Amino acid sequence: MAPPAFDDLIESVRAALNAKRSEVAARIATLDAAVRGYERALEFEIAEAFATEHELKQPAGQERPIDAASKLARAVASLPELLPRAQQKKSAEPAAESEPTPSSTSGRPHSGKLVIIGALSGREKSSSLPVEVAADAEWIDTERDGVHAVGNLPQRIRQGRVSGVVILDRVVSHKHTEPVVAAAREARVPVVFAGQGGKASLARAISQLEEMRRERG
Repeated sequence: MAPPAFDDLIESVRAALNAKRSEVAARIATLDAAVRGYERALEFEIAEAFATEHELKQPAGQERPIDAASKLARAVASLPELLPRAQQKKSAEPAAESEPTPSSTSGRPHSGKLVIIGALSGREKSSSLPVEVAADAEWIDTERDGVHAVGNLPQRIRQGRVSGVVILDRVVSHKHTEPVVAAAREARVPVVFAGQGGKASLARAISQLEEMRRERG
């Protein structure tokens, strides 16, 4: 039975807003990681000086404050609000039509799998996606695998082994998704949200991913 028209409309609005929210969440996660790295570097410097002064065992090596501060500065400088006005205007303007070339259409290549994260146990996953998409999709079941479900996904994202991420945000905990969103933001891998993961929601999410890829390309 088809869902009521209002339900479908509400789900569309929710998916669109969540797609925007993912960009903000990723931006904040990147800043937060940089601040925490700077804090750890300062603590290491204090501990190292204290250990030297009192002839104690030196703490395990950490990043130096100057390096951590540089990363923090780059993270802040990358905020869109701080871009030069000319660059902001250019990024807001639609790209001029041109003949496709490898450099202008692909940007940074993400040829890995599409990853879908959520509480998936008991779902018929294969029929939820278009055939051409399902062949390259990887499903991560947070309900079955718990806190270890995400595993090394953030690392794989940074290595360019993931082409996009779909998060079923109404059935998955933020503790699973925050590291993933942060890594995706850093690697410029698109992230979208798909509510409870219904077939219509997933179809909209896939369309949003494609649109984000075109914009970033």
